[in-house]
Amino acid sequence: MKKKSLLLLILGLVMSMFLVACGGDDTSDSDNSGNDGGSDSEQDDSGSDDAGSASGEQVLNLIEASQIPTMDSVMATDAVAFQWLNETMEGLYRLDENTTPVPAIADGDPVVSEDGLEWTVTLREDAVWSNSDPVTAHDFVFAWRRAVNPETGSEYGPFMMNGVLKNAEAISNGEAEVDTLGVEATSDYELKITLEKPVPYFHSLLTFGTYLPQNEAFVTEKGSDYALNSENLLYNGPFVLTEWNPTGENANQWTLVKNEDYWDKDNVKLENINVSIVKETSTGVNLYNTGEIDRAGLSAEYVAQYAGTEDYRTLGEAVLFYLKFNHDNEFLSNINVRKAIAMTIGKQGLVDVILANGSLVSMVRYHQALLLTQILVKISVKSMAILL
Repeated sequence: MKKKSLLLLILGLVMSMFLVACGGDDTSDSDNSGNDGGSDSEQDDSGSDDAGSASGEQVLNLIEASQIPTMDSVMATDAVAFQWLNETMEGLYRLDENTTPVPAIADGDPVVSEDGLEWTVTLREDAVWSNSDPVTAHDFVFAWRRAVNPETGSEYGPFMMNGVLKNAEAISNGEAEVDTLGVEATSDYELKITLEKPVPYFHSLLTFGTYLPQNEAFVTEKGSDYALNSENLLYNGPFVLTEWNPTGENANQWTLVKNEDYWDKDNVKLENINVSIVKETSTGVNLYNTGEIDRAGLSAEYVAQYAGTEDYRTLGEAVLFYLKFNHDNEFLSNINVRKAIAMTIGKQGLVDVILANGSLVSMVRYHQALLLTQILVKISVKSMAILL
């Protein structure tokens, strides 16, 4: 995986099918609400123009197929973890509806040196953690260093930062001290980032979950308990995660509550998001039909039944599935063998017959595919991939 330039993804872009409890002009497919939440809340029966507006009940009831594996941003590797990290945490930048990076904790666009190696980001001074601590440049330095520190055991830290941030690869390989990483807090609200080489997509990369900040004092205080449940977490995003305890009595459900300390709270319309784990499509459809949830995903066998109905929607999902080959294997270390295996898979048949949910086959470079996984649900892509 060190030779990222040789890695090619063969992707099937999946547009997932859903039943959604909303009426009128459905211009937004988002079920989160960092800056335009509430668009998928249930419309009332009055038929008035105000139906579904912020004046009504702003509660969304959703289902998830699996438990959140981790809420530690440096340890997250899957779509479920990143989904709920994105709802509760915020980094320097976030992607808008056109997948363009826009300021979040950053107070404006980065200032980039002429050679593209030094990026200076000024932070907004009104962003706070859920314990009222200010979000500072030091929080980013701590989190990024923790991500590449080999003692942490992060998978995506080295994966997303090696070859990008200066000295990241040497640090993750145990060849350099963690404090030599190319990130520095020049003041409480100014972050200086030094790259290993010019990276054209680095602005977008800063929206990825691995680049989220962490409160050093809180993480240190919690130690091995950090991020094990909602009581051992801090939040700086639009929602606060409550009642999440994967090993507790209610392990199969959790709730998100609007974060009243969030700097952009006026643009967050939802008050609560209730989530339950439901693994079977049939169960989800039944819960939707009885009004217990506001959205249900459809597998291929249900598409024909519901396609064309008022509640039927086609939405994108921020998911990347891939097959990962063992490069230590004598045969699989040969890229031509991996390409040959990839060529034996009928990708068009896979998306048209087996998935049968609007998938498209596409080919993109590896880091482009990873960036797609951070697109918000409204405009995101669910992918199946063969990693060569």
